Amino acid sequence: MNLRPYLTRRNILYAVAGVFLLTLIYLGIRPDTISVEAAPVVRGAFEETITEDGVTRIREKFTILAPVSGVLQRVTTHPGDEIRSGQPVATIRWDYLRPVQAPAGGRVLRVLREDAGPIEMGTPIMEIGDPGSLEIVLDLLSADAVRARPGDIVRIQRWGGHTALEGKVRLIEPHALTRVSALGVEEQRVNALIDITSPPEEWSTLGDNFRVECTLILTREDNALKIPSGAVFREGDD
Repeated sequence: MNLRPYLTRRNILYAVAGVFLLTLIYLGIRPDTISVEAAPVVRGAFEETITEDGVTRIREKFTILAPVSGVLQRVTTHPGDEIRSGQPVATIRWDYLRPVQAPAGGRVLRVLREDAGPIEMGTPIMEIGDPGSLEIVLDLLSADAVRARPGDIVRIQRWGGHTALEGKVRLIEPHALTRVSALGVEEQRVNALIDITSPPEEWSTLGDNFRVECTLILTREDNALKIPSGAVFREGDD
């Protein structure tokens, strides 16, 4: 059969256009494909955690106050200086030079009044404390605080060191405070007190009122069945 008369340029263009049109029709009527993400079901360690910012705090801080009204001599003690219990840390000229003694040993945390001059009784002069007795105050939502228990393990991160520290919940305070979040929403917050259980030499550079990030481990299972969260659907209350 001689097809040469049919293989004109016009007929070829018609054929190509017809194939293109049929392709468009097919693409328009075929059902949409659904992307499926596959993931294996495995067994391994599972942790339910809460991560919040915390602040370090020296457990026992002492504020040294002026015991009498008089003229304070210039304070020569500086933050970071080690002091002993009973050591004179300031002098007030009253009817005589009266030394102001430290009530406990430790380090000077802050000097609140350094310059010489008149001073009233009860005016704060400095704060002292032992940096080795640090604890962490962790700010929890009240709904999270009721699930935490003394003894829960805490991972302490983003504190400035190269490795994470370990801690343990000592106390969940029984009173909540109303605080306003960054979004302007009032929240009920509860303080959890954390003891640092890592060796002191690992966190010797931490001081009072330093920021840290704490991950509180609520539950942990070493041989839990783990599947992607997107593959789990709620049914009723379960």
